Amino acid sequence: MTSPRKLTIVPVFPSACVALCLSLLGGCAGKAVMTFQEVEEFSRYSNSYYSGTPKLWENASADARKSGKPRVAILDHGERSLALRINLIRSARKSISIQTFDWAFDESGKTLIWELIRANRDRGIEVRILVDHMFSDHDPEIISYLSSLGPSFQLKYFNPSANRLSPSLLDTLTNATVDFHEHNSRMHNKLFVMDDLIAITGGRNISNQYFDQSIGMNYKDRDVLVVLPEGGELSSILDLYWNDVHSISSSRMIEVSRLLKMGKKLRDLQRRDFCRFPLFEEIEARANDTRWVKETFLTPSCEVRSVDWVYDLPGKVKEAPVDTSPVSIALTQAILAARGEIVIQSPYFVLSENAQEVFSKIREELPQVRVIVSTNSLAATDNWATYAAHYKEKRVYLDDLGLEMWEFKPVPKGISGMMNYGKLLARLPLPGETQRYGEKKFRIQEFDDPPSGDLRLRTKAGSGLMNPYLKVPPYLSLHAKSLVVDGNISYVGSYNLDPRSDSYNTEVGLLIVDAAFSARLRESIMMDASPANSYLIGAKKRKPVLSALNRLFNLISEKIPLWDPWPIRSHTSFRLREGKSPVPEGNPDFYANWENAGNFPGLSLWAKKQISTSMFKAAGMILKPLL
Repeated sequence: MTSPRKLTIVPVFPSACVALCLSLLGGCAGKAVMTFQEVEEFSRYSNSYYSGTPKLWENASADARKSGKPRVAILDHGERSLALRINLIRSARKSISIQTFDWAFDESGKTLIWELIRANRDRGIEVRILVDHMFSDHDPEIISYLSSLGPSFQLKYFNPSANRLSPSLLDTLTNATVDFHEHNSRMHNKLFVMDDLIAITGGRNISNQYFDQSIGMNYKDRDVLVVLPEGGELSSILDLYWNDVHSISSSRMIEVSRLLKMGKKLRDLQRRDFCRFPLFEEIEARANDTRWVKETFLTPSCEVRSVDWVYDLPGKVKEAPVDTSPVSIALTQAILAARGEIVIQSPYFVLSENAQEVFSKIREELPQVRVIVSTNSLAATDNWATYAAHYKEKRVYLDDLGLEMWEFKPVPKGISGMMNYGKLLARLPLPGETQRYGEKKFRIQEFDDPPSGDLRLRTKAGSGLMNPYLKVPPYLSLHAKSLVVDGNISYVGSYNLDPRSDSYNTEVGLLIVDAAFSARLRESIMMDASPANSYLIGAKKRKPVLSALNRLFNLISEKIPLWDPWPIRSHTSFRLREGKSPVPEGNPDFYANWENAGNFPGLSLWAKKQISTSMFKAAGMILKPLL
């Protein structure tokens, strides 16, 4: 049994206060914030707790084998996606294999590790985890413990620096000097596979932010669940990366090897070492609820005509930068097959020269094809440098390539349906979140219109759109990577439309041919790319002489190698005026119906993001191939 929830008081210092107090006073009384308290008593989970829903998945697999057709479901909601992963671990009867770019040792990351440990220890489930080394967390004690569990529980790192969990700056610089390109090439794959036939792939890594569990920024992401009639190709992908020379066993990492060779018995880690807070009680209960799992994931799924795994070879990291890769070739072929419409969603949208040629060809040969792009606004993005490159080339995308572009808001009108918004708006923070007190990435008044369906929750919270304990707004950053062509061909995977995914990182995803599934995916993307949830990007209202001069200076500035000094853009962000219809650009009523929101809506003139973006746009494009 667990003890009741309690509150603790943790001092929190806004960064400005810390700097002022330390420099002038040598100390400062911080803001006291109530937080979750750790669970004091732990018990081993009962067998029923780990029951999962194995029969449900056995029946789903049997149906797929009988029909010979895969079933696919869209996973747009982060918290439900976490519950599904827990359910699949508990439901596994043979194996769990995972590939991921990033695995954080926060509440979500550690809970999943604990679930995997128990599945392996209690039921003999074979566990294989392959994680890219660069940005993942590396606790030597936890990694050493996992490395000691035996041959049925294995962890490997992809392309580690100097075979160290935490390489020094010197190690990193040495690696980068010896082979800069290989050092910067990463395994960006995301795969979660149960018993070889049931898989999740898409954009989600493993951390609180990918599962809607963070007060502050969370990722608006997308996975797909697929139930396969046979798993031959998927098993080959897993084995290909697992056996690659760049995949290094955690036991070979220097810090781990030393601990294992010391002869000292490792501490037997328990539930308390992984699940310190009662954060996932409801999620864990749902993970065993057959009815909920069926209604949430299997009932909304659809049988599709065909699926094809598209994936890069692990050797891409040795060859990088490459001109083309299997994933980019497959997506290019899908895009070039368009005859009516292409819908793209990517958190980062920076087109390589090859990609620009593809869209230029489409505009010249098939001008009737509508190309819709959903990506982040600067206020929402987690990567201002990549946005800066996008911002510099925006005129090319809009004028030369004819793209229709929408940029996602951090607090969209539909946020309540996109995540468990009310929970984050009102819940007590975790101790690790308290450093965010008062942190704001954008002007909250920009989004002071309460999101749909949350007026009651907003009043209850009593702090507008901010968590009342941390004075921080829960908000979203788009992270989904998806494509729909002519309402029939779809892609969901890890590939961003940026130079790094194209030339450096390995990627994986699912190419799906089916009209019904494509319609659902298109609807999901277009909900994001709507006036309530995104800004429409368009040309500023023309002014005689001034607009012509500005365009001329823009064109001249663009032609200067590695430098773009002209600061005034000819395009801007538009928000729909209240009560007006969303007429397209070119309609006589466009400027009457749409309000100019500025280049960087939601950010003040002196916001770090805005200043950094403007400077990088002007002088940082030499780094574009690495973005």
